[in-house]
Amino acid sequence: LPGLSVLLPAAWSRALLARMSGCRWLLSAKSDAAWTLAGEFVDPGDELQWKIRWKQVELLDVRDLYLITFGRSRAVLAEIECEAPIEMAKDRVIVGMHWGPSISILKVLAVAGLNPALPYRPPAGHILRTRPFYYLFLSLACRYLVKTMHERAVMVGGAGRKLGALLDQPGSVVVVMDGPPMEGHPTFSSPVLNRDAVFNAGFPTILADKRKEYMFYALSLRPDGSLRKKLELQGPFSSDNAQIFLRDYARFLDRHLSTDSAQWRIWHAAGQFWP
Repeated sequence: LPGLSVLLPAAWSRALLARMSGCRWLLSAKSDAAWTLAGEFVDPGDELQWKIRWKQVELLDVRDLYLITFGRSRAVLAEIECEAPIEMAKDRVIVGMHWGPSISILKVLAVAGLNPALPYRPPAGHILRTRPFYYLFLSLACRYLVKTMHERAVMVGGAGRKLGALLDQPGSVVVVMDGPPMEGHPTFSSPVLNRDAVFNAGFPTILADKRKEYMFYALSLRPDGSLRKKLELQGPFSSDNAQIFLRDYARFLDRHLSTDSAQWRIWHAAGQFWP
């Protein structure tokens, strides 16, 4: 369905996805599972509207990747309203979450000349057997990352050392902090939605040691039904204390989850995030 967007004007493709997201059968198993898990942590409100918004985020993210891949980046960027000048992120770390239709953030930074870097994980082979279309999306996403960032695309695995080196170089480093912690690695905890959530300790420690300035960002679906997006930037901040950084990040994450939980992309991993 998002692939059809390559053949349509951007406004038409948004209208198509908005209409199809209201079909109960579309992505029904995944939206049902996300709704059920979200309900264990927040009050998600109206079930039908929550699921529609969740589907819109999922579909729009894939659609944006397809448009960027097939040379229509300008159409995607034209749909993003920046609440603060993107130049504020120059040579700073911008810290986000698995939130909203946000795959275009790297293109936003690259077009602005901010030389982005990002750690990423290649798709696991078993996904190809069980979810081939999702595997295609992940593979295209990895190609997009490498094409956009070149040598500043950092594959997970020794990423801490590489990230430390990148922080010493000009350019904006993008980090997503709300991924489930890796087994056997040090962790920190901080309250999110009135429960202690567990975070990987590696990046907060590196950031505190480097005393690098950082900002929090969220690229979100707008609430007006247009399937346009807004980019929120908060900061800049600086701290030599990893726990203070994590506390402030947890509050940023908490605020978004509390107000619009349908935009969080990884409800399936909630059991690892809140063990």
